[in-house]
Amino acid sequence: MIKDYVRKYYLEQDRNCAETVFLAANEALGLGLSEESAKLVSAFGGGMGCGSTCGALAGSMAILGQCRVQGKAHTTEGFKEQCAALKEAFEKRLGSTFCKELKDKYTTEQERCLAAVTAAAEVLESFLKGSEETELPPLTAADIKRVKALGFLHQKGTRCFNGRILTRNGKITAAESQCLTEAAEKFGSGEIAMTTRLTLEVQGIPYENIEPFRQYVAKVGLETGGTGSKVRPVVSCKGTTCQYGNCDTFALSNRVHDLFYKGYHDVLLPHKFKIAVGGCPNNCVKPDLNDIGIVGQRVPVIDNDKCRGCKKCAVEENCPIHVAHVENGKLDIPADSCNHCGRCVGKCPFHAVDESRYGYKIYLGGRWGKKVAQGQAMTKVFHSEEEVIAVLEKAILLFRDQGITGERFADTVARLGFENVEAQLLDNALLEHKAEILGAEKHLVGGATC
Repeated sequence: MIKDYVRKYYLEQDRNCAETVFLAANEALGLGLSEESAKLVSAFGGGMGCGSTCGALAGSMAILGQCRVQGKAHTTEGFKEQCAALKEAFEKRLGSTFCKELKDKYTTEQERCLAAVTAAAEVLESFLKGSEETELPPLTAADIKRVKALGFLHQKGTRCFNGRILTRNGKITAAESQCLTEAAEKFGSGEIAMTTRLTLEVQGIPYENIEPFRQYVAKVGLETGGTGSKVRPVVSCKGTTCQYGNCDTFALSNRVHDLFYKGYHDVLLPHKFKIAVGGCPNNCVKPDLNDIGIVGQRVPVIDNDKCRGCKKCAVEENCPIHVAHVENGKLDIPADSCNHCGRCVGKCPFHAVDESRYGYKIYLGGRWGKKVAQGQAMTKVFHSEEEVIAVLEKAILLFRDQGITGERFADTVARLGFENVEAQLLDNALLEHKAEILGAEKHLVGGATC
């Protein structure tokens, strides 16, 4: 096929677009033309050097003449119409015939206009074979699976995909936003959608535009991904800046993202594994509906020597879940019912609840979808970030080691028993067998479909 020779001439021999199509077609079709004859089309490269008609189209027209003209062009019946039809097929496939417009859409720093030149070669070959239909062949299951792993989800019934862009908890810079807008217009439908997990999806990217799209957004450091049976991009609420936040959610989620989304990116699991970091028990990011949810805690410490047993207790009045109460002349906040939101701290005018201890609650085995499961909180409040990181890593190792391919972590927890899972996460045996667990050949085809 002509396209099979494009890379050889365009990248390896550093030919221009017109020369490349001319020489690739010559070799693929066995036309017997000398390489010297490529000089006849060399001036058409770069749109005749000024961004006008695409050189790849000019090279294609030269090959069309070589293959179809009998004697003279104007005496070859139907040749004029064939030229017009090839030009129309080229424009239909690539969106334009002008070099400048095509460069804006297809050019990448690494491969220049390779995508456009390859597409031109495919159009030429289809046309020369006499096909009236110049559309591309349908995508195979292997094509769809390959790009899904890169973060591109197929739009059913089309050759287009939604490209998933990773963000930092939904945040992108102005420069990234501008680049993404340009990429959506150049390579997709011009639309951008938000996902429930704070990623962005550029809509309607044709299969042929996927690599140019990825290279374009990479200019500002943006990446695609976030699919498959593995640790997914971490999400968090705005606890870092929120008045109710009990922990630096951005910093913690970024650390978790680097350690386990990026660090465990090649680790195959039974199914997708989602992690959410919430700043307080308001649960805006729904941490208890993730495979693992982390919630910032502020545990109040009562100084009963300063408590005066007021009939109208300010701490009682400020408890949003109404569990704080004065009993037998002293304030009581039951540890088993307090959600450790910290809203009561500092509210006592006599300073009975000025002290508190920050920490983290960890939920195991939540999920939403066709079957919803609310995660169950571990019995202890963790008071260091290192403890949280260790529990997360052990949970991922447990899921890989003891999970059944195709089941969610919620099912693993239910099958093994919550107490059993919690005991393993509080112990260090899983970390001691980390190399063995990660080295096992298992879950080669996990249960995630998106």
